Amino acid sequence: MKKWLIIAILLFGIACTDDYSFKHKIQDKDFVLMSKKESPNGALVIIEYQFDTGAFGYSRVFWAICPNKKLNDLNIEKYLLPDGYKALDWTEQSEAILEKWEPYYFKSKIVNLNSGEIFNGVRIIIK
Repeated sequence: MKKWLIIAILLFGIACTDDYSFKHKIQDKDFVLMSKKESPNGALVIIEYQFDTGAFGYSRVFWAICPNKKLNDLNIEKYLLPDGYKALDWTEQSEAILEKWEPYYFKSKIVNLNSGEIFNGVRIIIK
């Protein structure tokens, strides 16, 4: 009986490991690229993505503004937009156009961005 209990606990521990932690890398097996928009100057890219998780096959959507080089090796998490903002497109001057939205999670971590601010090296415009 004790042997089965130990085996059950070990199996439960294995099942609860970081299978559902997201690595925010394009090579992650659950990474789903929804859209990729290159800036007019070619230096940056807006990435819209989510993860294929479990029975429903999707997670929340993430937006990141990343350098456009070595994208496959990049840890995109470093370039994520704060919750409450999504990236829409670029201006002709390679400024990122963002839209504010109301998240239903992590409301205590909301960040306020303003038009004209620099975020991760790019000037942003809030629509």
